[in-house]
Amino acid sequence: MLKKLIKYDIRATWRDFTGIYLAILLGVLIVPFMFNNVGNQFLAITGGFIAFGIVIAVLVVMVINLFRIFNTNIYSKEGYLTLTLPVSTTQILGSKLIVSSMWILLTMLVAALGLFIFILMLTPVQFGDVIEGIREVLTQLNGLGTSSLVLLGLAAIASALKEVSKLFLACSVAHFKPFNKFRIPAGILSYFAFSWMENVILQIGGRLFGPLLEDKIRIINQFHNFSDMTGVKEALDVFNWALGLGILYALLLALAYNLGNRWILNNKLDLS
Repeated sequence: MLKKLIKYDIRATWRDFTGIYLAILLGVLIVPFMFNNVGNQFLAITGGFIAFGIVIAVLVVMVINLFRIFNTNIYSKEGYLTLTLPVSTTQILGSKLIVSSMWILLTMLVAALGLFIFILMLTPVQFGDVIEGIREVLTQLNGLGTSSLVLLGLAAIASALKEVSKLFLACSVAHFKPFNKFRIPAGILSYFAFSWMENVILQIGGRLFGPLLEDKIRIINQFHNFSDMTGVKEALDVFNWALGLGILYALLLALAYNLGNRWILNNKLDLS
């Protein structure tokens, strides 16, 4: 049943995010054209602000879309139908979480692709030169960076899961009865409160594991030369260690947020 829910959520949301991706790609094509073909410095600077505005707008629209989709599917008339399906609350939340995280990751990939195109169009660097440079770096690493790339991908997935879970929990908190008259401010404040809590956890963790962190940082500070493969391996080991901790941290928080959200849906649900 979870697969069916995921397919339904993808079909219901793909149009919203396709528009975001088109906006990104159009922006990275139009703005470099302005830079390269307009001699007026003021217009060129304006084009830079437009590019920055596109990035901010994409992030804002993405968050608004995720919030709106979850709010509509759970806390509206549609929510009555969704919650009467012969599936558990965990499956419903799981489907929303998986699909929303997928859209975040795809948006990141499209944005990275757009940035890559943007840079190529603004600079005289040839695409073949970029590929050759990447190939040379990978050759020097001699396979040492493979685990780091895998962990970076897992870290991106874990971060997306955490942020979506936090956003959904903030939406649910905003639907508590005392917040009926000011749900939007309550949701925004809840989201920032959870973010503040994450910073507190990081500070506590830093104090508890400070000595161990100092040893890892010292290894990185001693690394100066990429030609020293021993130093590269030690630096990558520290980097992978930090990524592993980050992944564990994000997954634990995502689990806590989802457990809180499930409790609210099962015990404090208010669709009014």
